[in-house]
Amino acid sequence: MSNNTVKHSRPIPMPKHTGLLKRNGRYYMNRRVPKDLHAVYGTKVIRKSLKTSDHREAISQLHYEAFALDAEFTAKRREMKSSLPLPKVSALSDREAHEMVSRWLVEREKLSEQWYFEIISKMDEQEVEEVMDNLRTDEVVFSGGSKHYEAANARGDVDAFLKSSGLECPTDSPAYRKLVYLFTKARLENVRRNMARLVGRPVTAVEPLFREVFAHTGVISPTKPVSMGELVQRFLKALRDGKRSEGTLRTYEVPCRLLKEVFGERTPVSSLTKEQIARLFDLLRKAPSNATKRYRRLTLEQAVAMADKRGDPHRLGAKTLENYYNNIVAIFNFAVEQEMIAKNPAKDKWLRASFEQSKSPKRKAQFSADEMNKLFRAALFRPTANRADVHHKSKRKLLREGKAWVVILSLFHGLRSNEACQLYTEDIKKAEGVPFIEIRETREDGSPSEKRLKTKQSQRRVPLHPEVLKMGFLSFVEERRKDPTHPRLFPDLQLGQRGYFSDAYGKWFGRFVKITVGEDCKATFHSFRHQFRDALTEAGVPIPDVERLGGWELMSHSSERDYGLGPSLKRLRQQMQKVKFAGLDLRHLRPA
Repeated sequence: MSNNTVKHSRPIPMPKHTGLLKRNGRYYMNRRVPKDLHAVYGTKVIRKSLKTSDHREAISQLHYEAFALDAEFTAKRREMKSSLPLPKVSALSDREAHEMVSRWLVEREKLSEQWYFEIISKMDEQEVEEVMDNLRTDEVVFSGGSKHYEAANARGDVDAFLKSSGLECPTDSPAYRKLVYLFTKARLENVRRNMARLVGRPVTAVEPLFREVFAHTGVISPTKPVSMGELVQRFLKALRDGKRSEGTLRTYEVPCRLLKEVFGERTPVSSLTKEQIARLFDLLRKAPSNATKRYRRLTLEQAVAMADKRGDPHRLGAKTLENYYNNIVAIFNFAVEQEMIAKNPAKDKWLRASFEQSKSPKRKAQFSADEMNKLFRAALFRPTANRADVHHKSKRKLLREGKAWVVILSLFHGLRSNEACQLYTEDIKKAEGVPFIEIRETREDGSPSEKRLKTKQSQRRVPLHPEVLKMGFLSFVEERRKDPTHPRLFPDLQLGQRGYFSDAYGKWFGRFVKITVGEDCKATFHSFRHQFRDALTEAGVPIPDVERLGGWELMSHSSERDYGLGPSLKRLRQQMQKVKFAGLDLRHLRPA
């Protein structure tokens, strides 16, 4: 090939331009529609012909069309925003209302200062007197009127303020009436201050409500409305700061989750209406039981729809619904106390009545004597060889499992399941010659532990029942104290994820009862505590001793009960010895 031969290089590709598309020799603009405008345009992509096949002209036209389309997007967003309903103000706290009227008065005072320096100062004496006559008339009118002038209010000022603030307030609502009352006072205050300006007196506050509100106060920024998420967060923090028990915190988990889920975490609490609250409770009445586990990852509304579709008959019980209602009312009561809202939207006597159960509540099911005899003859309650000594038959001890002792302790001492499950060997003590159980959250040296109590009254000393002593409980405790690997009395019982030993134990006991007693048995583990209370009543044990033994406290009692140290261990042992269960025979559980 000759050196003079010209080599043809590949054409240099033109730079790409975002949104420029070429089809069949013609150029088009291809733009994605922002997500928030998909519904407005009905599409995700806008394609528009640039009406040219020339690349340079297409680029120039593309820039122009893109700029025009961006302006159109902005206009559409503005239209969407203006078409949204104004936030409704149906209730106002005193603080919120005062904040609104103060903002209005500050601006009014600024205009008055400007009016005085730019206009009044240039008037002659006669013109000033005419202005003063008008102000005197306004003072009479806004003070309540007279025989010559009808009373007036600042309703027009309220309407103008709400409109400029982008708010809507029903004229028949308490909030609107409160604003009219306060704005009228503010209008009268402004009139009286202008009268002082006119005669050269110092401008001072006449109405105590506005003693700190003047033109120089500056712009009073509106308080940011508290959202539902913030309310829930602050409420739970208040419970923790108040040292409420973990059990109490757990009872609020579902109501708090539902409030955020149904209304939205960002929704201002002050915007909620009674209609929205009624809708929440309508959903709750249809809610399936144990929905968080049976309908995972579904909202309450979705869970209700799915349960209806499946024909699921298992819905929340009356007692659970009543508890949820009371918890939600308590949450909104907290919001009122903290001045987040003016009125509790869930506090309604008709709504409360719809959740209240009958005045004669259903009594807790209890074990019959036959059912208890059948239960305690299960293999679980027979002492077995200590596993630690299984290779030394001559030294083998016969011990009863921890699961069995928890049942025995709860029946004869009224212990809650978690109180029994979490015991340490050091919690079984002796004083005044009386062996007893120390129910407490701390260790012997006062250090904290994983133990939890339901209430502060739960902390107590409970003398051991004679029947439990005859079963060899103290021997079991002594054997456990020889185990250096674990200080707990029942180390075979595991701590649940929520921090309670009773979680897994309660589920196991429910299955155990069905197997040993039968499917028809309605009693639960907590029935033992009820039966212990009935046994105390049958034995004629005085109320102060009953409270001390069971860790109960009456809803109301005289202050004299707070005096003194309370009943002694010896007295409590005497009362404990009276506890009996008719028809129950446990002699087979005593060591030979």
